[in-house]
Amino acid sequence: MDAKIVRTTAAAAAAGLLVAGCSAGSGSGSDSLSGGPKKGTVRVWFMKDSIPQPAQDHLKSQFEKQHPGSTLKIEIQQWDDIVAKLQTAMASEKETPDIVEIGNTTSSTFASIGAFADLSPIYQELGGEKLIPSFVKAGTSGGKKYALPLYGGASVIYYRKDLFEKAHVAQPRTLGELVGAAQKVKAANPDKRRNFQGIYLPASDNHFMEAWIFSQGANYAKRNSDGTWKGTLDTPEAKAGFAMLQQLWKTAALGAQDSSEQGAAPWVPYNNGEVAIMSGRTFAEQNISAKMKKNTAVMAIPPVEPGGVGHSFSGGSSVGISAKSQVKSLSQDALKLIYSKEFQTKVAAQGWIPGNIAYADAVPEGMASGRLQQQIAASSVLTPSAENWAVVQGNNIPADFWAQLARGESAEKLAKATDGKIEEVLNKK
Repeated sequence: MDAKIVRTTAAAAAAGLLVAGCSAGSGSGSDSLSGGPKKGTVRVWFMKDSIPQPAQDHLKSQFEKQHPGSTLKIEIQQWDDIVAKLQTAMASEKETPDIVEIGNTTSSTFASIGAFADLSPIYQELGGEKLIPSFVKAGTSGGKKYALPLYGGASVIYYRKDLFEKAHVAQPRTLGELVGAAQKVKAANPDKRRNFQGIYLPASDNHFMEAWIFSQGANYAKRNSDGTWKGTLDTPEAKAGFAMLQQLWKTAALGAQDSSEQGAAPWVPYNNGEVAIMSGRTFAEQNISAKMKKNTAVMAIPPVEPGGVGHSFSGGSSVGISAKSQVKSLSQDALKLIYSKEFQTKVAAQGWIPGNIAYADAVPEGMASGRLQQQIAASSVLTPSAENWAVVQGNNIPADFWAQLARGESAEKLAKATDGKIEEVLNKK
């Protein structure tokens, strides 16, 4: 899903201000959920490989059972160029899908320009505080909730418990202890491997890099009281995370300059015995070799202080009702079915964290329990919910920052310069 989000934001950058033509202020589009015929066809755009077939079948059958004479039509879309496609479709009352799945970080842009109807009146009925908080925040604009979490994914840390035991290293409880663990295991090198390192830490894995500042309470930028944006990499909190990363790169890390393709397969050096620690999505466990899996343990990114879990990025999707939909009342009923226990647990059975994390227990048990994934989702943090954040990502500003940081460049100078770049883009009218 992270790769899908990258493609989505890149397309958004190419399109400029995404779907400016979708604004609810033009035509008869409205953010109201009321109105529309009592019978009709509800078109739902789900993305390829997102929603399992049993969940799709349940949604269609239950909707049509509850609404005799009406039809629910699911149309599967490709992630490539989806933003450009939505830009065109959602601007037209005749062409727009009624219910739309969208990448979670892109939802803030769509919400800010009025592409979706306001879901605030039914927010509590759909799950309220049980919905993944970071996704809800991303889909909120002007105090109104336009897009809500459909599903998310959890990133975890895998480590060689056999090497930790031999090196007399306990499971890290804090970020500082994680740095220390990587250094101690490397120094001990229990299996006497040549060129052995403590952790696989490619700077190209931007979302794992972000966990080191999110867990410190920092982010790339924050909104000022006047609505403008201020870059926040040049802050004590963010720089504390940078210092830990640079310390690891200098003393106990492998792959700092690896490409995004290499970074997307962290199990390769892990399976080869080159490192004791790697980060990856929970789906990564299926790529860990049988030999390594029996000696592997899993944990969340740890917090700054002991207790709970740290704050990591969660890839995934959100969902909303098009402001141009002509069947909003029927679409509202379909959305309620999407947030029903039956649908949510079918999504969870696929391995995703459902939008309503109360149903995360239905996630199949693997190395990472449903309970752990629930905690990770609940504490997740997303990139800034800014209208132009897609442009920041599309211009590779974060990617360039992390690559330069990994090369050992001054965190102080990089933070100041990157804050300026982010502010220029986010505050552009």
